[in-house]
Amino acid sequence: MPETVDGVPLWLLKITVLALGAAFGSFANVLVHRVPLGQSIVRPASRCPCCGASIRWHDNVPILGWIWLGGKCRDCRAAISIRYPLVELVMAVLSLACLYLAVMRSGGMADVAGLAPLWAFPFAFCFLLVTLTFIDLQHWRIPHVFTVTGAAIGLASALLISTFSGVDWKDSLIGLVVGALPVVIIIEVYFRLTRREGMGYGDVMLLGMIGATLGVQSLPFVFLASSVQGLLVAVPMVLIARRSPQPPWEADQDPSQPHASGLRHAAVPFGPFLSVAAMQWLFFQDLLAPWFIP
Repeated sequence: MPETVDGVPLWLLKITVLALGAAFGSFANVLVHRVPLGQSIVRPASRCPCCGASIRWHDNVPILGWIWLGGKCRDCRAAISIRYPLVELVMAVLSLACLYLAVMRSGGMADVAGLAPLWAFPFAFCFLLVTLTFIDLQHWRIPHVFTVTGAAIGLASALLISTFSGVDWKDSLIGLVVGALPVVIIIEVYFRLTRREGMGYGDVMLLGMIGATLGVQSLPFVFLASSVQGLLVAVPMVLIARRSPQPPWEADQDPSQPHASGLRHAAVPFGPFLSVAAMQWLFFQDLLAPWFIP
């Protein structure tokens, strides 16, 4: 790693992207909380979900605000979810990782202006993946507005920085189609065989977004890794709880009907595992590619 980029110390760039990542993490929290509820992401200003009191600017500093408040609202002392600083921290770390990725892709030769898009496109991808992950964990659904935006950003990335990312516009378009189409077939076949909903169409759109951004060559790993990692979580959940988690759409069913249990009926949101696998490919492609690309 170079010590400077275009005369700017690398440590200063690191601090800058860490701060930007935490700030975008704070915005991701707004999206996670408001978009599924159909609320505006602009107004009103941030406020406590329990008492409605506006959050003061100095209490809204990413990560640090939660720490010096002790994880509680200053006004009503209601607990503030650990999700807020966690998302901000994750985004700060991913922002720094995207800087390292940008420097590596540029071969240490780009100036700050040239490095900016090499950081921004992977960071935007990670930002959407993290936002979708926490929405899916809480609501078991993936809003299409994020995946459509992500697919568009992926195509733009293929047009603008394909020399550095290794994904050109043809690969991006093929990845978009190949990522989505097989899952549509799986969903329809599974439903007709079991009369139960398996993966949702939010997962279809997410896979299309991943294929558009990372290219078709990433999809075998993403399919395999997400499935394996999903099983590693689902199996212990079923064995420990003796009952599989119940999706929200099944909670409204006739209570006289028994809820299916057992590993065959285990249900977990799949979006987070797709997101994790996509980020694993993004940052560790050079190590993983020899195993999945002939």
